[in-house]
Amino acid sequence: LRGSFPTAPSYTTIMSRPSHEVHLAIYDLSNGMARSLSAQFLGPQHVIDVLPHTALVVFGKEYFFGRGIEWCHPQEFRASRGIHPIEIQLLGHTTKTAAEFEEWCRLQAQNGRFGMESYDLLSRNCNNFSHDAALEGLRLGRGVPQWILEVPQKFLSSPMGMMIRPILEQMQITNTAPTNIGSGRNGVGGHLGMDGPNPFGSGNSSSLVPSATPPAPAVANPWANIPSSLPSSLSKAETAEAPTAPNTAKSTPLLDKQTGPLLSTDAKVVSACVSRLVPDENDKQRDVLFKLAESNHTWEEEELSAVHQQLMSFVESGSGVSFALMLLRLAVLQQPTSGNAVSDKSTGMVVEMLLEEKPQLVSSATTKSMAWCVLSNAVGSKNPPNWFDGLSESTNEKFLRLIDLALNDGNPTSDASSSQTDISLRQSAVAFLYNVSHHLSHREGSKAPQAEENEELSEAVMAILIGCLENLMEEKDVVSLTRRYMCLGQLLKAKRFGKNAIGLVRDLGLFDGVCEHREYYSDLDSLAKEVANLLDM
Repeated sequence: LRGSFPTAPSYTTIMSRPSHEVHLAIYDLSNGMARSLSAQFLGPQHVIDVLPHTALVVFGKEYFFGRGIEWCHPQEFRASRGIHPIEIQLLGHTTKTAAEFEEWCRLQAQNGRFGMESYDLLSRNCNNFSHDAALEGLRLGRGVPQWILEVPQKFLSSPMGMMIRPILEQMQITNTAPTNIGSGRNGVGGHLGMDGPNPFGSGNSSSLVPSATPPAPAVANPWANIPSSLPSSLSKAETAEAPTAPNTAKSTPLLDKQTGPLLSTDAKVVSACVSRLVPDENDKQRDVLFKLAESNHTWEEEELSAVHQQLMSFVESGSGVSFALMLLRLAVLQQPTSGNAVSDKSTGMVVEMLLEEKPQLVSSATTKSMAWCVLSNAVGSKNPPNWFDGLSESTNEKFLRLIDLALNDGNPTSDASSSQTDISLRQSAVAFLYNVSHHLSHREGSKAPQAEENEELSEAVMAILIGCLENLMEEKDVVSLTRRYMCLGQLLKAKRFGKNAIGLVRDLGLFDGVCEHREYYSDLDSLAKEVANLLDM
């Protein structure tokens, strides 16, 4: 038997191994929307606080399950998806090595337990992987909290739960937003799947059965309002390189990636919303609204106008307002074959109702958040409403009032700023401000192609610039904070007025918070540095 079998390591050898801390990173895929929306969809007895995704952080990497078992550097994971943990728990210490744990992961992929095709919402999701990997792969005595493991069953135990199940099934972490994870820098990126290479392009991915079939495109998270990067349907003009400020020597790679508007495009919620708004017997009305979920549907002007009119009738009546606005955010992105804009009246009414503080929209943070989502999509669409070009004139009082209202709703210092619904409201309001900033920087830059790069700042630009810098230190929500930095990047890098925008910030001494914020959020360090770099800080 000499040399036939490897000898087991001695007890002394095992005990002398170095131990590694294992943390459980807990994320909320709904970005704070779960409690309010689950109450509306499912009823108060089935409310869930978060839609949890978990990952194990150990050996300097973050391990998770989505399209197979994957891992990368924690900061790279969070920055690429635009989400950050709501809690990080220390599970314990392991004496397993990274090689041993990843071999365990490889076996789970090979036997199909956690392969690319084995995801199941109820019994084999990201949280089940974290739990089993902690107990079996790392030999810890503690896994994922029970309340997290019970969320899918709690959700689906409600009458509406089974109808909304497809939404949750599309909310695996790899589907919440497209990613820009690099090619496995320093060996930290990896993927163990059964059907193909790492969809994120990690250079040292460990696919077991190569396939020529590309991975399915990422799906935006409907609960988070707006995905972290652009949908593939944007026109060439929208995805063109953003105009840059005169000093091209300044390196801003993260800001340079923000080349288009933020749009909320997920249509998985259409069926549930229509079911809540329209009775079963009204088949014709339901069928038209269901078409909002069809990406290849060709809209006639009369048909799309009827959809807008129908949805606004729900909003005006105060019946099912959140559901109607959820559908309206998709309707404003559709274009009829005639080419005429049909969203002018509906979105114009939303503007008026916000400014006049109509109770249908301002009675709850949830409905107001969805109203901002509608306007954000409208401003960022291929053909913005005709009223927006009029409102966006710097002398237009109504437009300035709308910006002030968005800045107020995006203010992190309000009394309820720590509630989940208020956080969601801030995220939607700041997304609207970002799309306005993007529009203004490109629009004003196209007015006079031969003009010098010292265009006078409009009142709208100054309001957004100052508003995004104010209370920067008080913002504790990373999504809202990221979008503020994105607003600043658009305005400071605008070709026609970026130089003057930088001068204004310097003159007013508003840039101190940019540097100080880096001490609180290391994940935003690079983004803050780029904004600081533009200001020569």
